[in-house]
Amino acid sequence: MSTKLSIITPYYNTLEYTKRLADILVPQLTDEVEWIIVDDGTNDMELDKLNAKIYHLKNNSGNASRPRNIGIDMSNGEYIAFIDSDDRVSPNYIEKIIKKINEEEFDYCYISWKSDNNEYVIKEEPLDWNHCVWNCIYKKSTIGNERFNENFNLDEDGDFNKRVRKGKRTNILDILYLYSWQERDDSLSSLYASGKIKFRRDE
Repeated sequence: MSTKLSIITPYYNTLEYTKRLADILVPQLTDEVEWIIVDDGTNDMELDKLNAKIYHLKNNSGNASRPRNIGIDMSNGEYIAFIDSDDRVSPNYIEKIIKKINEEEFDYCYISWKSDNNEYVIKEEPLDWNHCVWNCIYKKSTIGNERFNENFNLDEDGDFNKRVRKGKRTNILDILYLYSWQERDDSLSSLYASGKIKFRRDE
């Protein structure tokens, strides 16, 4: 059976969160779906116990770009989804995405999401400030040879989407809140806001 969906998760020191994600995601996996976790240099062997394809980078890259790029290169799916290792998804996340893939043709597809404090329903386009890749399902052929810029410490998603989505057919997944986003104090966006990291490596 061919792989319809590849789920890519960049990982860095978020074991308890990732185990929580696995508790939700693994029961949903089928022969049509693969979960790829790219460990960004932590050499955390606990990941190998999860029902996923694990790739351990020898050295930390400092952002999510390189792990995501490796995940894309490793992927076999017709479509690609990104889930951050400290986030959560709904119990029907895979079911709804596969149903959408089977029933409709699209280059990329938005999904609605929620945070601890807010719920965001995507009816046409995401909010202007939300450039994230985790609220979108991509056809792999739409991504093509495009990859995340590994010099970006922040908003690598926005840069990626400007190139990948340009001129492509979009669609909306008509099911709400498949994705639950969480902001951690030690996340890259929080570290940037506190002045501990720069926007780009070459600044």
